Amino acid sequence: MSKSLGNSPDPLDLIAKYGADALRFGVMRSAPLGQDILFDEQSVELGRNFCNKLWNACRFRQMHGGDTEEEIRPDLLTTDDRWILSRLDLALTEVHQAFADYRFSDATATLYRFFWGEYCDWYVEASKPVLGLPGEAVTDPARAALKSNKLAVIDFVLGHTLRVFHPFLPFITEELWHGMGFSADLPEDRGGRTLLQATWPKAFNADEKIYFRLEEGAEAAAQAKYDLVTLGRNLKAQFNLASGKKVRFVLRTASPLPTEETDVLRGLLNAEALQTEGPAWQPSRGTPMAANSLGELFLPLEGLIDVAAERARLEKELVRVRGEITKVQDKLGNPSFTQKVPASVLADHQQRLVDWQARERQMLNALAELPG
Repeated sequence: MSKSLGNSPDPLDLIAKYGADALRFGVMRSAPLGQDILFDEQSVELGRNFCNKLWNACRFRQMHGGDTEEEIRPDLLTTDDRWILSRLDLALTEVHQAFADYRFSDATATLYRFFWGEYCDWYVEASKPVLGLPGEAVTDPARAALKSNKLAVIDFVLGHTLRVFHPFLPFITEELWHGMGFSADLPEDRGGRTLLQATWPKAFNADEKIYFRLEEGAEAAAQAKYDLVTLGRNLKAQFNLASGKKVRFVLRTASPLPTEETDVLRGLLNAEALQTEGPAWQPSRGTPMAANSLGELFLPLEGLIDVAAERARLEKELVRVRGEITKVQDKLGNPSFTQKVPASVLADHQQRLVDWQARERQMLNALAELPG
């Protein structure tokens, strides 16, 4: 882009269309230190979408009521709570290092990963069984205590998140800081209790004000749960089942899981039911399965698919995949191609071969797992 050539976008037009915070965040995220980039308006649109996500996440918290920033009770932390706190700690550490090295795009990438990919996509969804519906009265004292502590964890995460986002998203974070009630404990000045007066968050091991500690490996149990959910979603995709379709899963484990853990798994899997079984349970022949350290997750296909039609679809797809494999292998086996193309092109074709072969194995596994 060149201002003298007149081919650069007018920032005022972009601000009018997407907002100042969206423009700032989008450009910072897409511009690594010392590198030239091609401007893409989609990066600003991504910034706008991220602002919407941040607003909606805070709105979700407000819908559940309760006082903000209550003290967290370590004895009531669930595996999901410990996981998100450990991910927050890691994100703060990475952001501090990125600021020290003036790598602002790395800082925004870390914050994007943490807030959208970890907090919103995993933790908020995993918290819904305990939180229940907005406005729902919780009569069970044990669940009420868990809900109160869950809200305290959410407030802790959001309070840290808004502060560390403030340099990149100053307007929306200031608005949310006041809307969430986080400003109440700050001293008054001529401008009011602003987010600028809040202390900059530190990684937990460097913050003497943190009143709880996370033991090493605290996130492992929850991470295994999320990994199993990803495997379960892949099972549905493998048999062309819509992601929003509710199905029944069966989980075979070596030892029983607590009810709250199975509730979280069922919610994350969007399952109609999650049946838990001990090691002696045996599935019917051909039931597709995925496994990790948490257990073996089975997807009974009875009543879900037309076996003959699915077999025909998979066989047709397998023929196409094998044709692509042959094409790539022919190119890689041709010296006039491999010796003349740039190394990056050669590496790209080698990766294509790996990807197509992985797809072939997936098709073969799916065919082998069909009933009958």
